[in-house]
Amino acid sequence: MKALNIIRVCCIVTILTILSGCAGQNKIVTQDIQFEPEAEDCIKVMTFNIRTAHAWWLDGWTFNNWSNRRPVVIDTIAANAADVIGMQEGVSYQLNEIQKALPQYAKYAVGRVDGKRRGETCAIFYRKDRYELADCGSFWFSKKPDKPGSRNWGNMFARVCSWILLVDKTDRTSFYVYNVHLDNWSQYSREKSVRLLADKIARRRTKAPFIIMGDFNMEIDNPAMVYLEQVGRQDSYPLMVNVWQSVHPDGAKAGTYHEFSGRTTCKKIDHISISESVQALDARIDRHKLNGRYPSDHFPVIATLRVAPDRTISMDIFRK
Repeated sequence: MKALNIIRVCCIVTILTILSGCAGQNKIVTQDIQFEPEAEDCIKVMTFNIRTAHAWWLDGWTFNNWSNRRPVVIDTIAANAADVIGMQEGVSYQLNEIQKALPQYAKYAVGRVDGKRRGETCAIFYRKDRYELADCGSFWFSKKPDKPGSRNWGNMFARVCSWILLVDKTDRTSFYVYNVHLDNWSQYSREKSVRLLADKIARRRTKAPFIIMGDFNMEIDNPAMVYLEQVGRQDSYPLMVNVWQSVHPDGAKAGTYHEFSGRTTCKKIDHISISESVQALDARIDRHKLNGRYPSDHFPVIATLRVAPDRTISMDIFRK
């Protein structure tokens, strides 16, 4: 009996120690981001699949669960100091924790399940001090794109695109940002989805330049990706240019989906594309880790872009 009590006490002490460690780990510390001085018409963007906290069946309480990775994710975002960030897979409480640590950003996000808070998002974070949100929206990759949670074409889950129209508070330059996460199983879905994406972009409310970023779940030579890059050469669709291919035509060490391994020879499925009026100045992949831990199973991609001035937008039309 005495031995059993000792075991019980040891178990309680162990549990309390773990909980104490978790409590310390759960503390969110506000970070100061050192944004680079803005060159004229230049912006830095990042696409980052942060891996959902809902992957409990894989991550559980392991090394790579969200509570362990969150400090590295926040550190990665702060260190890169992007003006605009397209995040994939984050659920509402992940996004709230990131925003609490990095209050320099505002965000737009809807859950893919109900168009509100349920499910993964394609969130877009943007600097509050530099940009004003002029317009925003989301659509689903399905036959009924305006219906939250809708899915067709072989999607295992609902797939959503969130978009925003930003206006620079200083020079009034405006541009759209589209953030996508396409299906990882169905090639047919990806082919139908990029066509819907191209159509939605062609029908955008103003003709301001645009930036597309996200987890496309396909490499650059996939037929669906090829279509997206070639679509502007036909019909009335705008031309789209892949930033990485533009800056690094040899595609050297371009892998992004490393599955927590850190490999550089993995698939490059995270992309940034731009309209032809946007110039790609630089593109890189952040492969850093902190205390042996990678922030996600995807590497983030960061690009520096020059956006051609478009100051014709009247903010009044969005306030009616």
